Order: sequence, then structure tokens, then C-alpha cells
Amino acid sequence: MKALLLNCSLEKGHKETDTEQLLDRSALNFQKEKVDVERIHLRDFHIAFGVTSNLNGNDEWPFVFNKICEADIVLLATPVTLGEKSSVATLIIERLEGYHNMKNKKGQHLFYNKVGGIIAVDGGDGGARVAVQSIMYSFSMLGFSIPPHAGTICGESLLNESGVLSAEDNIFQMTSNLINFAEILTFHPIPVVKE
Repeated sequence: MKALLLNCSLEKGHKETDTEQLLDRSALNFQKEKVDVERIHLRDFHIAFGVTSNLNGNDEWPFVFNKICEADIVLLATPVTLGEKSSVATLIIERLEGYHNMKNKKGQHLFYNKVGGIIAVDGGDGGARVAVQSIMYSFSMLGFSIPPHAGTICGESLLNESGVLSAEDNIFQMTSNLINFAEILTFHPIPVVKE
């Protein structure tokens, strides 16, 4: 089983952010359950704007898209600024929308039998719930399956006085549910509906 962790921070990959810390915790939980983890810091790639699957030039989106297609679980993590998910998160959703008419080998939507999860970090300023709702809706409309507690919202400082990640319980519950749903879909995929 493969999990792809997408960091939608606006900072380059060399800078440690709250978003990255939460992805670190998620990665550990996945690895404990023997899930292969791949992480992509999207800000380190040139991804062109557009609601399309075909853009010319030096667009590095095909690399990211192929990783999404290979994954059983896609976890998108975004900071929230002024009540909104990052522009990188919006860009990824828009690029995925370019494939809404594409089908898998069974004739279903391309992202059927993939599980989606979301982490939103708002630093206590608010807006994380709205960001999670927006991304969950987009994932669902694109064909991803969304388990219970598939979104983790972190509004306060990530480290408490003891130096323990305050969001740890939420991250653990989320990753457990993502893994559980991915396992269910592996053995019982969404059936093909004939008209």
C-alpha cells in the first residue's frame, strides 16, 4: 500500500514549517503500519496554472500526477492564511479537476478507489475548518473516498509545554482511518455501475 503526502506550504522544502511537522507525524504513523510513504513538497516544483491535463513548457505536473495515480492514499496538507487554504493547494485541486472526464481501466472516474485526507494548519487565526471542508468536497467530487475523521485541523502551536505534538491524537486517528479505508477498497473496490 502506498501513501502520498503532499505539502502545500508556500515555503520552499528546506524550511521546517508547522505543516511539515504534521506530515512528519503522519509519515511515522503510516510507516508503523507498513505503508510505503512518499512525500512531495509541491513548492519545490514548477506546476503551471490551469484546469487541464495538458499544459506545455516546463510544467512538472506530470511527475506529481503520476505519483498521485500510483498512490492508494493521498494526504494533502496546507497552511491557512487569512481564512483560506494555500494557493498551492488550490492549484493542485484545479489541476486534478482537469482529469474529471478521464476514466480508469474499469470505466470509472480516474480517482475511484483512492482515499483522500487533509491536514489544515491555521496557527490559531481560524479558517482551517473551511479549508478542510473545501478540499474534502473537491476530493469527493473528483472520486476520492473520504473516511470518517479524514481531516485534521491544527489551530494552536503544534508543541505543548512537554514538547509533545498537540495534534498527535488527531493525526493518529486520521492516518488509521485512511489506512483502514484503503485496505477495504483494496479487497472490495467500488463496483462498476452499468446503465
